Amino acid sequence: MWSRGSVRTLTAVFSRDQLDAAFAALSDRLVERGVEATAVLFGDAAMMFAFDARTEIDHVDAAPTPRGLVLGAARDAAKPLGLPAHWINDQSTSALAKGFADDTDPLWTAPNLAVVAVSADQMLAMRAIAPTRPEDLDDVRLLAANLDITDLIDIEVLIAEIYPGRTLNAKSRAVLDELF
Repeated sequence: MWSRGSVRTLTAVFSRDQLDAAFAALSDRLVERGVEATAVLFGDAAMMFAFDARTEIDHVDAAPTPRGLVLGAARDAAKPLGLPAHWINDQSTSALAKGFADDTDPLWTAPNLAVVAVSADQMLAMRAIAPTRPEDLDDVRLLAANLDITDLIDIEVLIAEIYPGRTLNAKSRAVLDELF
């Protein structure tokens, strides 16, 4: 399914079923190439797979390893499924905490491919630092409830633990203060 993101561009919209098929096809390509791989999901993709918080997403944020081999196999898997070549987006990996891959939750396993998500506490810290969309606030609520966090101070402590030296800016604190 495609939706118009703006007058000039079309944005892909992926359902869970489409992404399950895409990851299965990616697994097949990795088997053909003899490559063992991991895709660490974060952002909306992690919220979809780990928390059933989305029915559709417009991109798959992931940190694939080995990067080039996974992205090449993903490109090749995309064409027969009618997906864009770059359905896996690794452009936002700089938002991940140092050592993010050491704290993940398994989501989906197939031959030569493990799909995992960053942990709930990492996702909460990421969303809390920059809640820019209504969905981000929904994610903060869901993740905080999942982690039994009921106070903004606990989120600030979590951010300090996961992102040493980072704090909430005034705008984020004001938005989150309304939730807690």
